[in-house]
Amino acid sequence: MSHEEVEHGRARADVEFSLADYRFRYVPGIVGESKRVVHQAVFTDGASVWSLCRNKFGIAEVEEVGRWGMPCMQCTARAAAAATKPALNAGSQVIEGSDVR
Repeated sequence: MSHEEVEHGRARADVEFSLADYRFRYVPGIVGESKRVVHQAVFTDGASVWSLCRNKFGIAEVEEVGRWGMPCMQCTARAAAAATKPALNAGSQVIEGSDVR
């Protein structure tokens, strides 16, 4: 089952998902240190956790972390885009002399 299936409501009916709001990374020994970046969790089914960068991780392969560690750049970009989207769409003004092409 892919992240898109879950995100768009096409997930299997027998799987119970819950929203997750924590940061995690692989436990030592699963991948090299350069791959142990900190991801933002979005939801979990108890056996797996999906990140904001749309990757699925086995729950036994990851550890929750606080606010330290190198962030996943895709998770960071998606979080920034989601945080600024309402502000960008709140109202558009054309500033005199600006190039709006």
